[in-house]
Amino acid sequence: MKLALIKLPSTYADWYKRPLLGLAYIAAYARNNGFECRIFDAYFHSWSMQDLLNRVKAYKPDVIGLSAMTNEVNGAGESASWLKKELNIPVIIGGCHVTALPERTLKEFPAFDYGVFGEGEKTTVELLKYLQDKKPDLHSIKGLAFRDGDSTVVNEPRPFLSSEELDALPYPAFDDYYADDPKALAARNAYYVMFSSRGCPYNCAFCMQVLGRKVRRRSPENILGEMEYAIERWGAHSFDFADEIFLFDRPETRTILQMFIDRGHPDRIKWSGLTRANLVKPDIIALAKKAGCHRLEMGVESGDDEILKATNKKITVKQVREAVRIIKDAGIPLGTYYILGHPNETRQTVQKTVDLAAELNTDTIAVGIMVPFPGTRIYDMAANGEGGYRLLTEDWSHYDKYGAQAMEIEGLPHKELLKWQKKAVLKLYIRNFRILDCLKYFWKRRRAIYFLVKQRFGRGKNAAPDSAVPDKPEREQQEI
Repeated sequence: MKLALIKLPSTYADWYKRPLLGLAYIAAYARNNGFECRIFDAYFHSWSMQDLLNRVKAYKPDVIGLSAMTNEVNGAGESASWLKKELNIPVIIGGCHVTALPERTLKEFPAFDYGVFGEGEKTTVELLKYLQDKKPDLHSIKGLAFRDGDSTVVNEPRPFLSSEELDALPYPAFDDYYADDPKALAARNAYYVMFSSRGCPYNCAFCMQVLGRKVRRRSPENILGEMEYAIERWGAHSFDFADEIFLFDRPETRTILQMFIDRGHPDRIKWSGLTRANLVKPDIIALAKKAGCHRLEMGVESGDDEILKATNKKITVKQVREAVRIIKDAGIPLGTYYILGHPNETRQTVQKTVDLAAELNTDTIAVGIMVPFPGTRIYDMAANGEGGYRLLTEDWSHYDKYGAQAMEIEGLPHKELLKWQKKAVLKLYIRNFRILDCLKYFWKRRRAIYFLVKQRFGRGKNAAPDSAVPDKPEREQQEI
């Protein structure tokens, strides 16, 4: 049985491409269980939709699996309809949107035959076994949604993989990203993305937490084993840890960093990852620097302590300032994330956020406008009219933090938030006399800017409004 795993092309975000770990893990696990599998990532390879559909059709799969975040699920439904018409095979939908709304997703998109919610490796393989051998019974497959006549069945959730189970997984299958493209192997695959853990212990109001609140860590030996495999197999020399938080101030983290040092990794690799303001201490940052850290990222979200408290971020502005100072003193480049449009946001609190972003003067910033993603407390608040919110639409194509508008905030029109979004980016560069960086920022995003300007002046009623564009996509919705 042949499985085609698909990621759709992006309309405009072409400046930050990396393999999708969710698809790569599922592909590797499916192959280990005897199934043929290929990944067709149109975004990564810059394929058009027609290129993608032609390649999938030529592969002649028996099953199709699509990964979609909320703002992508409409396009995934349309693509699934075309593929079913052409190939007449089952279609599986996975990703954060179906994880948040399994029953509703199948009801809204009739082209999806099955929904895999939560971590997808075991559920996908059990479903493939059913489709091949009619075993096991569909009702026994945890983490699966499916149709039974006119009704939709949502089975019980699958428990998250334990640390031991994460260690037992095969390394992600990146051959469909690199093996047939020497230029990609030389240029892109020097950059390697990986997980050292899954899950986040925090509970921010705007985050769906698709991987759960319990942190499940791979063993240091397993992590180092994958890194050394990537160096040997793919020539990797720059690693990005995609953990929701990588740089915890914990013994396990220190053990990994010390192993980097002991094995001489800082002499041949560099790495980046996410941290948190309340976890930044001089000694852990110094150790990270010694272990080869070349970039950190951190969610700041707001410059107002009351807003941070309302969103359950569990940090303070004072902690943010101190964390940025420590990281800068260590000589590590830093990227920071901000959101405009928190519950009960005002012009004054937005101004504080813009001012803080300019004051901190980190190497890069991403400034998004709040989106009520399904599965978050923000979504519930918007649906119930709380926090000054009013939900405007459940057309999922509008659930894009750098484009369309899904809700409005009392006293802060969406057009005004767009202006603040642009102001934050410009103030960072102009106040700090970083004119060259500003020019590089907008040149790198020229395709996105062209798309957004075109939308603004030739906009249909469902088109996204003009918007600033981020340094790179935020990781609030992981795709596994």
